[in-house]
Amino acid sequence: MHRTAVRTALVLLSSTALIAVASPALAGGHSSEQADHHSPQQQVVTVTGNGSSVKLSTDHAYAGSIRFVVRSTNKVTDQGGGSDVTLFRLKHGKTLQQFNAALQEEFSQTPAVAAKGTRDLVATVIARGLADVVPRYPETVTETLAAGQYYAMDLSNPPSGPPALTRFTVLPSRHPGESDIRSQVSVTTVDEHFIAPRVWPHQGTYTFTNRADTLHFMQLQPVKAGTTDAEIQKAFDTPPSQQTGPPPFFVQGPTGGNDVVSPGYSLQVTYKLPPGTYVLLCFVADDQTGMPHAAMGMHKVVVLK
Repeated sequence: MHRTAVRTALVLLSSTALIAVASPALAGGHSSEQADHHSPQQQVVTVTGNGSSVKLSTDHAYAGSIRFVVRSTNKVTDQGGGSDVTLFRLKHGKTLQQFNAALQEEFSQTPAVAAKGTRDLVATVIARGLADVVPRYPETVTETLAAGQYYAMDLSNPPSGPPALTRFTVLPSRHPGESDIRSQVSVTTVDEHFIAPRVWPHQGTYTFTNRADTLHFMQLQPVKAGTTDAEIQKAFDTPPSQQTGPPPFFVQGPTGGNDVVSPGYSLQVTYKLPPGTYVLLCFVADDQTGMPHAAMGMHKVVVLK
């Protein structure tokens, strides 16, 4: 869905972005006594999205550092494609019914409704990523998870009703594993802005930290060399009635990035993309105006070398 929004940029100002999140808090089916004796090293879970649902290589892991290898089988076309995979859990006392209602609001093309959807999602769930990927360009997301019940979903093909959810249980452990990943790049979100370096390696690991008070994700979309943030903002500011097609600076090529992260959380993404110029984008609906964050200035041009 993030990817679809970019490729149909001419309607960005008249539609609101997507979002991802949700799930309940219980340790499901395994006693904590058994789990406490488990002392994992680095845990690895393979996550495969098809655009509408997610398959996991295991239905559980242990609290601590977990690496999620995220792949997509959803072919990319001019209409979109790839996978927008999110992992989430419900806040205490919240339900999946409340999450589903908030998600439908977030997809609304009525700005006031979309703004309410963002507020309701923040109040209902804790979103922990994972990744936005296309076929042949997987990413590995490393993060530390507490025990509880999580869900994964793929919203690249926006559902007309409740999304397909895949349960993932994180069991307690007295000896949680520690991540040994080192990041070459640090990205921080503050309000509707990305704080990040202008030059990145084209392969490596970045740490994404959401220091804002709302949900954010980050997509890396390829653009023509020399593209400026001023040009991108001008495209967003142009009324749909005056647009004749996608902005000329967007180019075909693999995209990457991380999916929605709740305020106060972070993750690490290990990626490999072709060298070139990219723009960082977030299309979450603003919690007051309902406008996509990117249209409000949440974009940054970077060069991957």
